[in-house]
Amino acid sequence: MQTSPSVQSSHRANLASPVGMHAQSESLLELEVPGLAASIRQACLGEADLVPYRVRQALNQALDRASTQRLVKTIMSMPYSAQTYTRHLLYADPAGMFTVVALRWDPTQGSPVHAHYTWCAYRVLRGVLSESHFEYDRSIERAYLFNRVKRAAGQSVCGHGGMDFIHRLHNVSDQTAVSIHVYGMDAARISSHVNRIMAVSLRAETPSPVQEK
Repeated sequence: MQTSPSVQSSHRANLASPVGMHAQSESLLELEVPGLAASIRQACLGEADLVPYRVRQALNQALDRASTQRLVKTIMSMPYSAQTYTRHLLYADPAGMFTVVALRWDPTQGSPVHAHYTWCAYRVLRGVLSESHFEYDRSIERAYLFNRVKRAAGQSVCGHGGMDFIHRLHNVSDQTAVSIHVYGMDAARISSHVNRIMAVSLRAETPSPVQEK
């Protein structure tokens, strides 16, 4: 199964992307959720340790029911891959402080196990995702599974870059899921400098049952 995302372009992205997006004066995010990009930018100007939490808060405050429905409707109408999850660029900060993308996850599609090179925050907009958590064992330079939780629409998560936040997202339901993600990285490097793919240990720790959060 493919786990690398299919990267699709938004024809209303405000900056050109590595896959040749057309520049426009207003981004898809600004059109569907006015004010969210500005709120994220303001969150990025705060104390560094608090940035992912402030960005998560900005997502939660801006994405009410109506704006979420508009955004999901738009994402569901865009091109997607039947083989792997699809990433759509929603907003690229002109100063390169952050990038906002939407991910479409059809049933059985999932990410590889990964850490991040930068801070991140995400919110589930539609459906349910399973999030698996891993801990890094420096003695063998591998990560091992220790927990799984369900992330339903409306729930959000954030974390710092580094080895303390290693996870995998996977759609184990029979319905398409959509999520919005913000990364502290410029759009030109979003495909290569966000996820740090991890080798996984087969050690026999038994994760806790999938929990509702």
